[in-house]
Amino acid sequence: MRTHRYAVGPHVSYAEAYPPHDVWSGRYEIVFLLPAGDREPQSQIRSDEQTYDRVVRESQLQEDLGARGRCG
Repeated sequence: MRTHRYAVGPHVSYAEAYPPHDVWSGRYEIVFLLPAGDREPQSQIRSDEQTYDRVVRESQLQEDLGARGRCG
């Protein structure tokens, strides 16, 4: 069974795949971890600017380094 790299709560950046480059969007919060089983772990993420959550693969996430300096 594969394990998750991130826990619920941290802010991450999310990469939408637009070949030939990924477009990284920041300020998503991990709100739920989906069971991974034998597949790549997936997380449910939420943004304050959107009215819906996204389910993304862990390879599409990276730590949102800008979140460390934000207050509010």
